[in-house]
Amino acid sequence: MKKLEELDLSKKKYIIFDMDGTLIDSIGIWNEADYKIIHQFAQLSVDLDEIQKDRDFFLEHNSSTDIYVAYCDYLIQKYHMDISKEELINKRWASVDFILRNELSYKDGVRELLRELKSRGFILVLATATTQRQIDIYAEGNSKMASAVSFYDTFDFVVRKEDVQHKKPNPEVYLKVLNHYQANPLECLVFEDSLHGIMAAKAAKIETVNVYDKYSNRERNKINLLTDYRIDSFYEFMNMKLGGNYEYTKRK
Repeated sequence: MKKLEELDLSKKKYIIFDMDGTLIDSIGIWNEADYKIIHQFAQLSVDLDEIQKDRDFFLEHNSSTDIYVAYCDYLIQKYHMDISKEELINKRWASVDFILRNELSYKDGVRELLRELKSRGFILVLATATTQRQIDIYAEGNSKMASAVSFYDTFDFVVRKEDVQHKKPNPEVYLKVLNHYQANPLECLVFEDSLHGIMAAKAAKIETVNVYDKYSNRERNKINLLTDYRIDSFYEFMNMKLGGNYEYTKRK
């Protein structure tokens, strides 16, 4: 891993962001949703960390074209739930919809970073496994997020779950960005929170900044070995690379 001081932004044109866990604190919401579903339909209390570990393993090793449907079917089979996968999908969405619309917000520094990069002429791209349904909430359905960032004015190009056949760590989502702009990977910089996201970006030969997210701590050592740079906060990046003067909490 290199020092952030070594990153030469003057050679970059395209700044690419993951969404969940990178720009927003959302991973824990899905852990809570799965906990409630398992508790309600299987009468079991499962540790949140164990739920995330199990879900991460499933997502890593399953190549279904509709991974969310497959995951709900997996939960039904594993915990012997008496519910259809279609019903379970709706229950899972219902359990997080209020939070997504009313409580979720961008991570500290996201608004300032996006505005500053945009003002300096960088092309901003979103490359995410997030669905269009979630993006619509983030862009318009959540008033706090909509007032902080004018989503479609900010991002010049968006690649969503519906736009790719293969999920990260497959590099397809990033290769689509490169192909769309006919860009050289050296012109690009990716911000990612997770190991799979970093693996995808590195497979596309793009330099990557790991944005700290506590839900990726289980794979922290692997992340540190693979990523080019790491930051504890977007304020750290702005202070170091954009001449900012922000206070932020450093990770111990």
